[in-house]
Amino acid sequence: AKSSAASDVYKRQVMGLLGMPVLASCGGSAAVDERMIDHFSRAGQIQSSLIAGDLEAARRPARWVAEHESLADPGPEAVQWARSLQQASADIAHASSLDGAADATGRMVSACAGCHAAVGGPRFTTMGAAPSTGTSTGTHMVRHLWAMDRMWEGLIGGSDEVWRAGAEALASQSPDEDFSAGGASAALGEALHEQAQAAAQLPVGARPAAYADLIKVCDGCHTLNGVGSN
Repeated sequence: AKSSAASDVYKRQVMGLLGMPVLASCGGSAAVDERMIDHFSRAGQIQSSLIAGDLEAARRPARWVAEHESLADPGPEAVQWARSLQQASADIAHASSLDGAADATGRMVSACAGCHAAVGGPRFTTMGAAPSTGTSTGTHMVRHLWAMDRMWEGLIGGSDEVWRAGAEALASQSPDEDFSAGGASAALGEALHEQAQAAAQLPVGARPAAYADLIKVCDGCHTLNGVGSN
């Protein structure tokens, strides 16, 4: 078991990384609708909160997306997706468990992707090479979070390239010295690695549920190590 001091260090490292903004390059029009920036920001807050194991923190942005009137007139091409987005967000806000919220997040991001496909954007491209592999908790988390963010962007933007870049980066970071001492953390690290390998080959329709399952594994490890709360 980790000592209390070691657990505190681990928590500071991971929570600091989860606070970093999600970076993306959007193709298409330079005049990005301010409403979509709001939605992207809150969806990212939901994602990072659930990865950290903090269901309560995910509820607040989920309620905003579910209730905000900016979706009152999304246009005929997007109306069904907008309603699905609001329903999934409401399900996150009212979820009784983090697993339930993760499943609803998969539905939410699927609705985002459907809406964006219907209206022609946004699109994301990878932001340079994945961070280097390493043996410390810090280097592990940097690479994991880079990969999870790219997969998230691949879902939202409907990009095979970005989804696979994230999944392959996550899969290529085999559990090493930081996770190899045995026990639950090592098992969760192995599960994350195996799920990422499978995710890289999944068809588009299966990706949201796979991402939800990855969130659950991340949460399980972070909760085990005293990161976040649920």
